[in-house]
Amino acid sequence: MKRTLLLVACFVTLAACGSDSSLPNPTGKGAVRMINTISGSPEMRFLIEERLLASARYKESTSPAPYDDFSYRFNFEVGLPGETTFTRVASRTLQVEKDREHVFVVSGDATSPDIAVWDWDIRTFNEPDTVLEARFSHGGATLGAIDVYFDPAGTVLGANPPAATLSFGDVSEPFDYEAGEYVLTVTVAGDVNTVLFTTGETDLLAQFAHLITVFDGDANNTGPVAVRSMTGDGNPFVFRDVSTPPQVRFIHTSFETEAVDVYDDEQLSNLVAADLPFLGTTADLDTDIDETTFYFTPAGSTAQVLFEQLVAGFTPGTFSDIYVVGSASTRFAARITPDRAPHSTSAKLRIFSGSVNYDFFDV
Repeated sequence: MKRTLLLVACFVTLAACGSDSSLPNPTGKGAVRMINTISGSPEMRFLIEERLLASARYKESTSPAPYDDFSYRFNFEVGLPGETTFTRVASRTLQVEKDREHVFVVSGDATSPDIAVWDWDIRTFNEPDTVLEARFSHGGATLGAIDVYFDPAGTVLGANPPAATLSFGDVSEPFDYEAGEYVLTVTVAGDVNTVLFTTGETDLLAQFAHLITVFDGDANNTGPVAVRSMTGDGNPFVFRDVSTPPQVRFIHTSFETEAVDVYDDEQLSNLVAADLPFLGTTADLDTDIDETTFYFTPAGSTAQVLFEQLVAGFTPGTFSDIYVVGSASTRFAARITPDRAPHSTSAKLRIFSGSVNYDFFDV
């Protein structure tokens, strides 16, 4: 009996030793993330082996995810139209490196995408640092070569050389900038007079590492270009294009309300939309960024204001929908920001007004 127990103990010890020796020991962690540059693509899922890390639609980047410095197989999946499950469309094996960040850039066709990888040392900041870091990258497949200017507010465009000149798929070296207000401008490469995108004065804080990516605009942008950043801390940032005004359209869904005219001044002198009937929709109309009160009157008459609605300021470069809703005694206008991108799924807006619910479907 003693001999049997001894043999069992030996087997347990050997198994334990074998298990320990088969496990590699990481020396540290790196970070991984994905950028989706496929305009109109379905939502793209990003997996490490079979574990879902995050999903990203076009123009989106996932947050950096830390992992031990081992080799992994990264998988990419999309939900194709008509399918009830996600389809794996690409895979890539990568050795994660200690203290390095690896950015998977997805481009091309959503059903058979190209996968590129950018990588660099993870930026760390010290408590007294007063700078931010910025890299600039090009994710706009139809834009051609571009110059990106990143200057302190008040700088004349072209007074300084561009921060980066990029072709599709390029990423610049990092640059440090003192925290403060900056203007980001995108032009055709070598042509400072052909501006594709420009921001207002944008306040950027110290101790953030930005990866600023230029994309083709899509159906949610009033201009041809969109610019977004994902920081090393996982904070997304959308730059707004002040060179293209916001646009608004009015949609009449109040079955108890006659056709209406819409004005944007109390004197009813500036007609915005005329003779909007029940279930009618206007074209997209340029509007100011400031908060605006809209006045709704019977079509063709300024003798009566049916109701008025204050709408908060509009965002440059974006679309808004304003729905006329309610009964004769409770008319009001409800504003939403529509999602018009082709990858969008059907969405429903529900507005509650007293005991009546109004449902609107995005078609």
